[in-house]
Amino acid sequence: MNNSPSHIFNQKKILITGASGGIGSVLAEKLAELGAELILIGRNKSKLEQMADKHKGGQYYICDFTEPGAVEKLVKKISCENRTLDMLFNVAGVAVYKDVNEATIQDWEDSFDVNVTAPFILIKQFLDSLQKSERPIVINVGSGAGTMGMKGRSVYVATKFALRGLSLSLTEELKDNGLKVVLITLGSTLTGLGPLTVEEKIKLSKEGRAYFTPEWVADKLIEIVSSENLKEEYVLYPTDFGMGEWKKP
Repeated sequence: MNNSPSHIFNQKKILITGASGGIGSVLAEKLAELGAELILIGRNKSKLEQMADKHKGGQYYICDFTEPGAVEKLVKKISCENRTLDMLFNVAGVAVYKDVNEATIQDWEDSFDVNVTAPFILIKQFLDSLQKSERPIVINVGSGAGTMGMKGRSVYVATKFALRGLSLSLTEELKDNGLKVVLITLGSTLTGLGPLTVEEKIKLSKEGRAYFTPEWVADKLIEIVSSENLKEEYVLYPTDFGMGEWKKP
């Protein structure tokens, strides 16, 4: 079996959420170079337009997952143009870092809409399309926050625990259908997720704080998907790869 990246991704129809963000945009660039036919979802219209122009033939959709009914409408639009879907990368995410007395109900609802409900709806609604593929794969980008409690991050942590539970359960539920559902439990990355800017995180990384780069993560995701025997979960922390030190908040 040929498991080279060019063979795995060439002419494969791949949907990426969070495609105008840090990890999602880099992943899209790399998959386009490998010949993938991309369906990009994000909130930054100008960035998505630039990416679509650069990689001729790519589709892009502007969507805010916190808007009522937005994901369902999105699925209908995409389904009209695509009968088959080979891979789904649920990369989009938001991170509210607030004490419980400061977090609002809106923070809670928006966080679950983006981090949990959107992946659930996309997986559920695209099941038929994915199962028409020879090698259907769903990648859910989770977080180490889905494995431990953290003070000041209860909203974010709750969503990542929920996504982890969803992903691992769907791995069991759908494995007999030939659909691989893979959870990426990911450590801190140099993106705009959370209260710190990318520039602030870069400064901290130079001081020894543990961070992945989006390029490293994108390359690792491609390596994982290219492997013949996919696991249900991959745990990736920067400290395990010699990229700084981390202390629990």
